[in-house]
Amino acid sequence: MHTPKCRRPSMSATLSHKDLAGLAGCSALAFVLYLNTLNAGFVYDDRRAILANGDVTGARPLANLLRNDFWGTPLVDSGSHGSWRPLCVLSFRLNYLAGGMTPLGYHLVNVMLHCVATWLVFLVARTLLPSRMGVLAAGALFAVHPAHTEAVAGLVGRADLASCVCYLLAYLSYRRHMLNREWGSLILTIMLALAALLCKETAITALLLCGLCDVLSPVGRENSDKVCDGSISGLASFNFQRRFRSLSILGFTLLCGLYCRLSLLPRPSTAFSAADNPTAHESCFWTRTLTFLYLPVANFGILLWPQELSFDWGMEAVSRIRTLWDARNILTAGFYGSLVAILWKGSGLRSAASPMDFAEVANISLPLLRRLGGNSCHTWLGLTCDCHHQLSAPSYRSASAIYSTSSKSKSASWTAAPILGTAFLVLPFLPASNLLFYVGFVMAERVLYLPSVGYCLLFGLGFGHLWQRVNSSWRSRLMLLCGLALLLGVHGVRTFRRNLDWRDEEQLFRSAISINPPKALGNLGSVLSAQGRYEEAELTLRMTLGHRPTMADAHFNLGVVHQKQLNFSSAIPCFRRAIELRPQLAVAYLNLGTSLISLGDHRQEAISVLRTGARLEGSGVRDRGAHVEARYTCYLQLSVLYRSDGRLQDAAAALRESLKALPLLPQKQRAVLHLRLGEILAELQDWNEAEHQQRLAMQLQPEQGAAYVTYGQTLARNGSRLAEAESWFKRALQLAPLEPSSHHHYADFLEQQERHHEALGLRLRAAALAPQDYTLQSCVADALRLLNRLAEAELWYRKAVTLQPMAAHAHANLGAILQMRGLRKEAVACYHKALELQPGHAISRANLARMNVHKHENE
Repeated sequence: MHTPKCRRPSMSATLSHKDLAGLAGCSALAFVLYLNTLNAGFVYDDRRAILANGDVTGARPLANLLRNDFWGTPLVDSGSHGSWRPLCVLSFRLNYLAGGMTPLGYHLVNVMLHCVATWLVFLVARTLLPSRMGVLAAGALFAVHPAHTEAVAGLVGRADLASCVCYLLAYLSYRRHMLNREWGSLILTIMLALAALLCKETAITALLLCGLCDVLSPVGRENSDKVCDGSISGLASFNFQRRFRSLSILGFTLLCGLYCRLSLLPRPSTAFSAADNPTAHESCFWTRTLTFLYLPVANFGILLWPQELSFDWGMEAVSRIRTLWDARNILTAGFYGSLVAILWKGSGLRSAASPMDFAEVANISLPLLRRLGGNSCHTWLGLTCDCHHQLSAPSYRSASAIYSTSSKSKSASWTAAPILGTAFLVLPFLPASNLLFYVGFVMAERVLYLPSVGYCLLFGLGFGHLWQRVNSSWRSRLMLLCGLALLLGVHGVRTFRRNLDWRDEEQLFRSAISINPPKALGNLGSVLSAQGRYEEAELTLRMTLGHRPTMADAHFNLGVVHQKQLNFSSAIPCFRRAIELRPQLAVAYLNLGTSLISLGDHRQEAISVLRTGARLEGSGVRDRGAHVEARYTCYLQLSVLYRSDGRLQDAAAALRESLKALPLLPQKQRAVLHLRLGEILAELQDWNEAEHQQRLAMQLQPEQGAAYVTYGQTLARNGSRLAEAESWFKRALQLAPLEPSSHHHYADFLEQQERHHEALGLRLRAAALAPQDYTLQSCVADALRLLNRLAEAELWYRKAVTLQPMAAHAHANLGAILQMRGLRKEAVACYHKALELQPGHAISRANLARMNVHKHENE
């Protein structure tokens, strides 16, 4: 007997005008609510994930997207988070190529992704909810929910937005596959699920959700058989084989994805810090268990009433549960009990409503009744069938037609909705729940973006059920609509106001002080310090240390505040304490070294500190880029100290060590190291090696005029290569015609050749390009003095004094030109001003002595 051939049914999920209106309304609501995020900047994690990420800015090859984590750190690095999201980073890179570092483009993409996600939630609700009002309520709630603010307004939340879009598309694609078991829709489902996984790890559950939907939902079973002719056993076997094939492929793909993610890709080798996830470091088993069981309850509380929101829930924002008598354990028991009740009721509805699968009875009985002359399967062989199928309706509507008048279709939707809604809520949250394995945070609002789909579906299911129960009472329906409008209004206002918190870092950190005081105050102090509000910053940081005395970042930032106020004696203990608390904090060594240098009598200690900071490997540091940058600056400062002490060999050795120790340094910074090394080797008269180092710098930065200038300076020291040196100066001007230093150094070269008129033209050009640069203005005055144009030189010296009125040498230079012009009284006044600013100023004393004027003489 041959296998029966089946006519594949079409997918009849056509949207009605009301559905299109609801879909457009929900998406428009999502867009309008987040319009005020378009003028926001880069805040908090955006800086590290975008601004300082070479994978985004194009500083690294495109292939590095597959080798680095979300933050740009190599996956094999000991400090990597292990968050591998190449598609999300690729989207940031495309944003950068389109608009550079203008925040508007990044925020616009996030808002549009949220609109698409809202649109898809509406479509998903249509596949599960029996009431159009329930679908509309679910879509509208998703559009306005305040818990989504972090994911939409914070740019790093794009990982959650993109994974949610791909996740929902995968589900919808598989629903289509369930209708006719086409290979194309199955392959598309797998591709979308993998794309979701490449956006964020929590989307690994997409295929599991699709499989669960296939097991629970009757979609496709009734439709496949209604169009088939053949034996009863052949039809049942044919259906089972196709479903089993689909589920097997899903399961195999899921296992392969898990294997690749957990085995082939490197995993974090360093545990997350106690500040990020203090419960994971708790020694007591019962405290860990009770707290982690409570965390899903706390997250669900944010979905229920999202009034207390924070950019960070680490440290002690959620206190640990240390005893069974903690009242929160009651909430935990009630939450898990409710989940079990929903699942039990869902499965109970299925068994109670269908002790026998009437759809299968209809599929078996109708072909036989057609041959026997019957017209209904209502009674057949003594059985009672509630499907009421008639032979007069040979073409049955697909189960995806949500608003079918068929009672069987409604029953199927009601049966699957509670369980699948709960699955949407629970499955995407499990990887981030700390229940399966520890993660680097306690709670995070952006992690709730995808699970909130399930919450909105359950809300829509309940609202739709109430709407149908009050079908005959318009007053009751009006009350329901008013209640829904009130809820959406409250959530909408909260979302709009919360968006304002994400516009800048100061407001964001202030909004979280009541929830996570040490983290919020510590970050706020850093922001205030960067804005020059040092007194506020110091007060804020001291409040931080009052909450958490062992917070290394707060001690470091307090030291930075003192350092910016030139209070180096107060800054040094802060940096020492930060190093004591976090020995791998390279930037603390750098600032400690510079503070010691500024004190003047701690030079050797500064050299020791900078050498230690430069050689820190940084095992387990999270921000590898910032750590490497600090080490690089330590090496540069160390070479400058050695060079100023005349220890040129030590300076050259430090720079050579830096080139070997920092292989991941960006090309621009490596070029600087080669340039500095070339300058020092030139001073050591190692001309060949100096030239080699400077050529390496030019190869790394072929479009940077500074490298050509330095090479020209090296060649100029060799009297036989002056023409070649000048050609490199000219090439630097061609590459960087608007760079003042290129004109300045070329002018130095020309003055050494006594080509003063040519040099003056370059001096004037450099001064025009940087009118606030004191050195360049003074050099113009010097060039005019060499040409004996003293009156003009006086004007430029006066301009230099206005730029640095507190610099003794500026007044001394003006006094010298006045003395040359015979303006004795004014010259003496300038020398006196210089001595007032710097009592030991040698040039002023010498010139006054030549003029036979004592310091306190008053002419």
